[in-house]
Amino acid sequence: MSNTQKYLKRYAEPEVDLLKQLPGSFSHCVCIPAYNESPEFIQRLINFLACHGSTLAIVVLNQPDSDKQLVQNNVHCKTYLQQQNECVWHKDYLQLYSIPASAANKNCAVLLVDRFDQGLPIPKKQGVGLARKIATDIALQLIEQKIIQSQWIYSTDADTLLPDNYFQRPDQNDNQSIAAFVLAYQHISGGDVAIDDATQLYEQRLKAYVDGLTFAGSPYAFNTVGSTLCINASHYAMVRGFPKRAAGEDFYLLNKLRKTGEVIELDQPTVQIESRVSHRTPFGTGPAVDEILSKQAPSEVEIFYHPQLFTSLKTLLQGFDDIASGFSSNEKKLAPWQSAFADSELIIKALELMDFDRAIKHCSENSRNSKQFAMHLTHWFDGFRTLKWLHLFRDIAGYQKICLQQYESLVMKISNYPNSSI
Repeated sequence: MSNTQKYLKRYAEPEVDLLKQLPGSFSHCVCIPAYNESPEFIQRLINFLACHGSTLAIVVLNQPDSDKQLVQNNVHCKTYLQQQNECVWHKDYLQLYSIPASAANKNCAVLLVDRFDQGLPIPKKQGVGLARKIATDIALQLIEQKIIQSQWIYSTDADTLLPDNYFQRPDQNDNQSIAAFVLAYQHISGGDVAIDDATQLYEQRLKAYVDGLTFAGSPYAFNTVGSTLCINASHYAMVRGFPKRAAGEDFYLLNKLRKTGEVIELDQPTVQIESRVSHRTPFGTGPAVDEILSKQAPSEVEIFYHPQLFTSLKTLLQGFDDIASGFSSNEKKLAPWQSAFADSELIIKALELMDFDRAIKHCSENSRNSKQFAMHLTHWFDGFRTLKWLHLFRDIAGYQKICLQQYESLVMKISNYPNSSI
């Protein structure tokens, strides 16, 4: 039994068991969770599909079980889809709608998963993570059934404008060493200048964080925006799918995927995301924009990490390389790891707070050579622990968050520091 078959049998959501008689054949798929979106979302999606032949969109219309009333926008989206398109298959709360397309682009469809009506809302604590998992689990099952031909599962959001070259990748040979691609993105105007400006500022903050990781040499230096994902199906099964979380599910999925293969960030295609205030998740872009808007001087809001944190992170990662190269498979022991950071007591203190002794012991016991030791250490010090260490070091060293102007000034003084966010 393959990893994919094991995953589908043991860990996939129950929706996959409803797909056995689903008709059709599609080259590509795109997975979209949608909560409280206007029917304009459905219209944009239909327009996109009409120009991209042989594509299946898997839409999970959902609402949390904390909502006491049926979300009317969800009802309107479902009604619009029903009125504009022919339902060619249904099973329980799944319906497949054929989308009219040009002669050159036949066989487009929307598979609607109704998780807001019929007593099937999403548990609040599992939120968008579960909605994404339902859609991508369905995609994986249809790939296994050979209804979807591509091994790449695209995942985006309802507030995006997808480009004409959305399904184009630099690696068209399904390289199995690549776990995921992260597409480029940019926020576009939603019609409110204040919201647009606040969103642009937060986008700069997100990209500045990746710039810092890139400068430090972190293997986790990529954006983790849920609208931009292109996931290798076999790797998705290896990591048991999206975490069922109300927010941050994109970050944690990519964090797991990086341990099974490469995560490659692309310059093209570019997904456009509408600037707006959103309260769909407890943290992320929507709530962050809302927080920026609440300040009297948004441009002076201190949301950027101090660049000095990433120069220290670079020193830390270089020290990890030294520790790994000193590992002896014969002796199964190392020189005291603190010697790799003899010039930085603060780095040592932050690592001690993360129980680094235990991590070193684990890496030593599970490695036969320095290469394996380095791999285990990279897996331990993943994207989540990198963020945790940065917070610990920030608090110890006093490098508190700064505003955009301060960030730009400090970055200019650091040699070879990336500046894609400026």
